[in-house]
Amino acid sequence: MDPRRAVVLVGISHRTAPVALRERYVVSASDLPRALASLRALEGVDECFVLSTCNRTEALLVGARGRDLAGAARAQLFRNLEPSTTYSFEGMPAVIHAFRVAGGLDSLVLGESEVLAQWKRGFEAAAAAGTLGPVLRPLLQQALHAGKRVRTETSLGQGSLSVARIGVDLAERVFGTFEDESALVIGAGETGLLVAQHLAGRGIGGLTLANRTLERAIEAARALNARACSLDVLPAEIGRADLIVACVEAGAPPLDARHFDRRTLRRRDKPLLVLDLSVPRAVAAEVAALDPNVLVYDLDDLQRIVQENQKGRHEAAEGTSAILVAEIHKYLTTRTYSAFTPVIADLRRRFEEIREATLDAHSGARSDPREVQLAHELTKRLLDVALEQMKAGARSVSSEEELAIEYRRFLENL
Repeated sequence: MDPRRAVVLVGISHRTAPVALRERYVVSASDLPRALASLRALEGVDECFVLSTCNRTEALLVGARGRDLAGAARAQLFRNLEPSTTYSFEGMPAVIHAFRVAGGLDSLVLGESEVLAQWKRGFEAAAAAGTLGPVLRPLLQQALHAGKRVRTETSLGQGSLSVARIGVDLAERVFGTFEDESALVIGAGETGLLVAQHLAGRGIGGLTLANRTLERAIEAARALNARACSLDVLPAEIGRADLIVACVEAGAPPLDARHFDRRTLRRRDKPLLVLDLSVPRAVAAEVAALDPNVLVYDLDDLQRIVQENQKGRHEAAEGTSAILVAEIHKYLTTRTYSAFTPVIADLRRRFEEIREATLDAHSGARSDPREVQLAHELTKRLLDVALEQMKAGARSVSSEEELAIEYRRFLENL
């Protein structure tokens, strides 16, 4: 069995589409079970996994007909979307891409760590939905392990960048220092908390956390010596803020012109900076037109700052190749060896039958206990030798040298 066959990946990301397009195809946590079920129901799909973050929505599938699966999955997840704004991989390229995503090497912010938590949550959702099997389960687990190695064994894990940190860097460029500024962070999820932590660490003058669930905002604010509020009082809180950072999941923009007092805006003697780190975007387009002093930035606007912050990180990323190749090889070896499970069971049964038949022919009902013990020990050792040969065969299906060549070829074609 070729361990690289029948693995397919389709997706859309910051590399292929702007945020205005990506936000239309985000799969929220609440919609994930439905998305997994719809993919699993496609003809020929045996296993599936969906990863949806602020910068990508991807599906990994396993089935008998790779090309057909890619087309069906694309039609299911990305309806009415031009094929040029999506991508698909089959076989080894799909596996390589998945490991690179988990390693933070295909992220908007190279080496960012949030994707590991998102990967884990996607795995848990797929496991709960029953859409993982003998191919994807070990792949996802091995990729997660590879991502952790990348961050602990290379310089990408040192001074780790994130969308949250890049957003705060942008705000610092606008204001110079934070000590006289007041910030309102909307959303107490992972990104929102990271933003709040960065702001607190840089000495923000005032910090308020707003969240749909007030209790969560209060809990987070307590650790940061900040204020907490519910979304019901946003207009009043917005009127007091110099910096607004939106990090929420929403079906429709929760921030629009009604949340802003135009008279207050006209009286301002400095910019009101609004950072929208949400996908779908949480700030309506009309907000930017309210007043010249209102500066609105979304994820696409952070690209220039990201590129400046990542000088040198591309060189660091080159050192991850050996790690990913080794981890992919482990996955392929595991998958190939798992295909031997029925053979191993049959081999074990045959060894035991031959042993018992030999003992009966030699000693009959008067078998010496010592002879029986030796026969069992000999069977075990012979079986161990046979299994070791199978493992060696699994390892040699695709050597690390061959994988390294294929990995380099993948990078050249990006």
